[in-house]
Amino acid sequence: MELREKVLKRLESVDDYLLREVLNLIEFETNDSVYKLSDSQKLSIDESRKQIKEGNTYTNEEVDKEMDAWLNDNLVCKSKG
Repeated sequence: MELREKVLKRLESVDDYLLREVLNLIEFETNDSVYKLSDSQKLSIDESRKQIKEGNTYTNEEVDKEMDAWLNDNLVCKSKG
């Protein structure tokens, strides 16, 4: 059985949710249009690049620690309140 036939056969028995996801994937992969950024998005990217050049970055470990501390502080406060 050919690949196309296998896929079509399997699609006959899946639910609508999965069909929508497959369709979204196909449309995304076959879309030849170029995504255009808004001025605001371009500005955010430029600012981010500047921060990277200046060394204003965090490692994943630093972010994880900061997030854990924030979550612990906020979850403890809310549970006491």
